[in-house]
Amino acid sequence: MKRAEILLKIIEEQKKVIESLQQSVNQYRNESDMDEESTHDPEDFSHQTEAKDMQLRFEKTIKTAEQNLRFLENEKEKSHEKIENGCLIETDKNFLFVGISVPIFKIEDKEVISFSEEAPVFENIRGKKVGEQVKIRDVSFVIQSFS
Repeated sequence: MKRAEILLKIIEEQKKVIESLQQSVNQYRNESDMDEESTHDPEDFSHQTEAKDMQLRFEKTIKTAEQNLRFLENEKEKSHEKIENGCLIETDKNFLFVGISVPIFKIEDKEVISFSEEAPVFENIRGKKVGEQVKIRDVSFVIQSFS
């Protein structure tokens, strides 16, 4: 299986997420930074407060995204004996990664779909073994391997 290659791609996607979040933080930081000596009306202060609130929300989201990135970095050298957080599952139709969610991408003509263990789809695959069939939405997959 292409565990290392897939994890590197997921890490790359997670870094893009963090970069995008950081751009949003910077944007809202600039919007919330008003010149104190200029003349402002009450609406300006309201917008400043909203921008500061959004900045803080994005900063909190970045912290979670950075924790997810550290999780992925730690997973590079691991292997799993059962379907759990950090496990990469190869099916006859795709790859499934349990841990975090990033946009779908392709490796060797198979889509890589990632999701967290809190996602409802995880309940469909938890405890399954190689050779067993899994149904996600209306599509059935056969588990070929996992690591």
